[in-house]
Amino acid sequence: MKIKRLSKNSAEIIPETVDDMLLLRLFISKDDLVSAKTTRTVKFEKNYSRHAEKEKKTIILTVRVSEITFDGTFEKLKISGSIEATSDEHVHKGTRHTLEIGLYTKFLLIKEKNQIDFKLLEKNMILDELILVALDSLVAGIGKIKGSQVKYITEIYSNYQGKLYNTKQDWLKSYYEQILDMLISSISGTENKIVIVGPGHVKQGLKNFLENSPIGKKAQILTIEGIEYGGFDGIRQAINSEEFSKVFKENFFTKAKTVMEKILTSLYKDDGLALLSIDEIEKASTFGACENLLITKDFLLKNPVEEEKIVQIFYNILKYKGTIYFLDENTNTGIQLNTIGGIAAYLRYRIR
Repeated sequence: MKIKRLSKNSAEIIPETVDDMLLLRLFISKDDLVSAKTTRTVKFEKNYSRHAEKEKKTIILTVRVSEITFDGTFEKLKISGSIEATSDEHVHKGTRHTLEIGLYTKFLLIKEKNQIDFKLLEKNMILDELILVALDSLVAGIGKIKGSQVKYITEIYSNYQGKLYNTKQDWLKSYYEQILDMLISSISGTENKIVIVGPGHVKQGLKNFLENSPIGKKAQILTIEGIEYGGFDGIRQAINSEEFSKVFKENFFTKAKTVMEKILTSLYKDDGLALLSIDEIEKASTFGACENLLITKDFLLKNPVEEEKIVQIFYNILKYKGTIYFLDENTNTGIQLNTIGGIAAYLRYRIR
């Protein structure tokens, strides 16, 4: 998450991952002030008209928080409260409004009753982050990976014409230059690794090309073998591959896969170290017994009435230094988790 300190009590915040959204869900409190852009239908009197006109406008509103919930997914928050300030004269203070805060939504947070715990926020900003390029002779997919968040940026087509193309060198150079331009515009400066995957010699050629470009001085360029596809399909294949897990042992996806294997082994052995019931997980988390929690990003869509229990579980696990893994249902580990209910905990010790 990007944080710009404005004072001891205020900050400009941009959440970038599901983990950021969880932290904000627990961090933003009742009576805090939150300011963000929003769309609202406003009424106004128009000359020579008998009736008030209505118009949807994008305005900046500041609300005093009375309620904060997830909006059906862990990737979006709903913040409700009374309007304290507005950028539009037709919107009245004191009326109620709900702000929607999603990934990459910029907003202002002001805590009037206490200071912002910047150490807590910045501690949770440390996540593995890298750029992944999956290419073959036809298409290159570029994605950004940070924590549990996989952002598919774009696909670049090579316009490869085989033997009709004048020279192989001209085709490859043009292809690589398009990829380089997109990487330059996509890299924010915090990613220090670019991972290239895909079949054929074009993968090694791109690595050599990038190492001799301005990007090569800022980032480590790596390649991974065994990926058969380019484009977004190649990215998905890469993050699910054993080779990716070997190279990036500390990566989020590798750690989540390891926890999933422990859970499945525990269920097979019936040793009591794996729990699938929300009630049992909540009880275990109260004692600090939950070491890891796996949950799909869209779990709330199927279990909306369980939000308060789930949030309490999150709070307990973080309180006792446990780890929460939000899984995309498009990953192999996410698919496995869905087959056993979409949520599972692995315990430090048996409690029953």
